[in-house]
Amino acid sequence: MAKNLLVTARREGVKRAMRHQKWMILGLIIMLALLAVGCGQAPAEQTQPAGTEVVPTVPFTPIVSATGEVLPARESTLSFQTGGQVVELLVEEGDVVAGGDVLARLDTATLEANLHQAEAALALAEADLAQASASTREQEIAQAEHELAAAQADTAQAARRRDELYASITDADILAAQRDLLGAINSQWGAQIRRDVATGWATNHNPDFLDDQPEDYNPEASPNARRDTQTEYEIATQQVAAAQAHLDDLLDGPNPDEVRVNDARVWAASASAQAAQSRLDLLRAGPLEETVAVYAAQVEEAQAQLDAERAALAKATLLAPFSGTVSEVQIQQGQYVDPGTEVLLLADLESLRVETTDLNEIDVARIQEGNSATVTFDALPDEVPGTVTRIAPMAAEGSGVNYTVIVEMDEVPAAARWGMTAFVDIEVSE
Repeated sequence: MAKNLLVTARREGVKRAMRHQKWMILGLIIMLALLAVGCGQAPAEQTQPAGTEVVPTVPFTPIVSATGEVLPARESTLSFQTGGQVVELLVEEGDVVAGGDVLARLDTATLEANLHQAEAALALAEADLAQASASTREQEIAQAEHELAAAQADTAQAARRRDELYASITDADILAAQRDLLGAINSQWGAQIRRDVATGWATNHNPDFLDDQPEDYNPEASPNARRDTQTEYEIATQQVAAAQAHLDDLLDGPNPDEVRVNDARVWAASASAQAAQSRLDLLRAGPLEETVAVYAAQVEEAQAQLDAERAALAKATLLAPFSGTVSEVQIQQGQYVDPGTEVLLLADLESLRVETTDLNEIDVARIQEGNSATVTFDALPDEVPGTVTRIAPMAAEGSGVNYTVIVEMDEVPAAARWGMTAFVDIEVSE
């Protein structure tokens, strides 16, 4: 604290001495001018007494003085734009790096996986677009025509089978079924008679029955005659029923279940033929503009997602925005950082300059860019010429109304360091 007060007192003393010297020189010039006028002769007409030495006149240049600080022209506190674990920290304090050098990296396993997925999605979308945009080839049309012909043939065959259900029943079939039924009835009648004779029913109800039979007819010849004739009669009865059912089927038309099955086959084959015809029509017409537009939009969307994943991956690598010196490192390898966490401070120490800290509003109004300046240091014996290159458009924050003026030194002293105190004398016009 005492040292700071001593430095401040010294600066103020130097400034007061310089201002006092300026006023003394100005006063002497005014007195000389008045003496010349009082003698009634213009200075140009005065004669110099013999033997008197001529003292050259020293021109006076107004000066504005201010205190400043040595600062780099470029400095930046760097941070990651995304969060993650620091897996590589490649620099230390004091390292000199070039613009574009990698300074640190975050873990990128998940980001790389997302990137590969986005690349695959883009490739698929581009393939779909190429397929939709491609002109139809002759072999594709020929294949579609072949598929259509096959589907139409299947439809015709299914319809023919369905129609055969109705066309297969002819008048001759019905007449034959009627004859079969009549024959079955006659066979049933004969079997019934034989059964009745065997059981004694015929002789009991028709005494003349035996007179009409052959001489060797003997109803009692077989002890199993009753059983055999009964079985014969039952078989004949079943044959009559079967013949009657066949005739009824012919007269009723085709089986409804078979009709439904064949109708379904016709419908399915017809639907396949219609689909084949639609596909052939599309191939002949070429790609639709609407379809191509949809696939093109999908490609744009996939490309945008890929760009986003690439950008996210790039944010996991911290690059030097310019050449400079790593002045401070604020993290450690393995540490997890959030987006915006300060990682390190980078400064261009090859382009040090002086920025004023206490230039008031009265003095800054007298300064212009391009004014010559002289820079001195507390810690160095150097006195360096320089030039005002920039004047702040508004007052700096802090106590008082002070403006920052930047002075570029013609040659930066080798021993100059960031943060050193400097004193600036700026030449101004009256």
